[in-house]
Amino acid sequence: MTLFLLLLVGHIVADFYLQPQAWIMCKVQNKQRSLGLLKHMGVHTGITSVILFSYFASFTLPILIGLLIIIVSHYIIDIWKTHMGFTTKYFLIDQVSHVVVLLVVSLWLLGFDLSSVQTYLSTHANIDYVIYALAYLFAFKPLSILIQLLLRPYVNQFDAQEGNGGLQTAGEHIGALERILIITFILIDQFTGVGFLLAAKSIFRFGDMRRQQDRKLTEYIMLGTLLSFTSAIAVGLLVKQLWD
Repeated sequence: MTLFLLLLVGHIVADFYLQPQAWIMCKVQNKQRSLGLLKHMGVHTGITSVILFSYFASFTLPILIGLLIIIVSHYIIDIWKTHMGFTTKYFLIDQVSHVVVLLVVSLWLLGFDLSSVQTYLSTHANIDYVIYALAYLFAFKPLSILIQLLLRPYVNQFDAQEGNGGLQTAGEHIGALERILIITFILIDQFTGVGFLLAAKSIFRFGDMRRQQDRKLTEYIMLGTLLSFTSAIAVGLLVKQLWD
């Protein structure tokens, strides 16, 4: 389980933190002939290799085969996604596919069969901090992208208005920080902090709603806020349950 979580952390770092927007656009435009895709796969190869070598302290044939499966499958899945489009459905399919590959390869390298998985999980409790790191990494970038994709159908309903735009990427960063705070409040059993954060944000959002006097914008703001809070609370409760 520890190997899988380490590989998952490496995947999130490489996919969401070490992949510039220019590489993503290059993939979308050039697909399998994309130089950005090759750079992205190079980053993934490097991070995955370091994790596998650090865990096993060697590079045997099974480890090299596992590395090859992870990288080749990631390459194929990424090419497939560039042809399908950047939507919520295909984003989720893409990420779930990567996670399944990492899980299967981890179990195979560790010599697990289905009957021994439960035994291993019940006897190893040294993965708590990896779970914490995974929760915060997931809350910052992946959840931001998922919420943006879920809200995308509503953005097209707004008419363009001059001088009404906010700071570039500010909304994304605000949402990421609030999710990190919510997860932290839940992990330290300070649920009142979640309520205080929701109340504080509602005060600022109320001012936006009154100035705009636009029902569509009001509903969009509330939907985005509730999606962000709900997803962060779900992640926090899941991590707390795993910790307990």
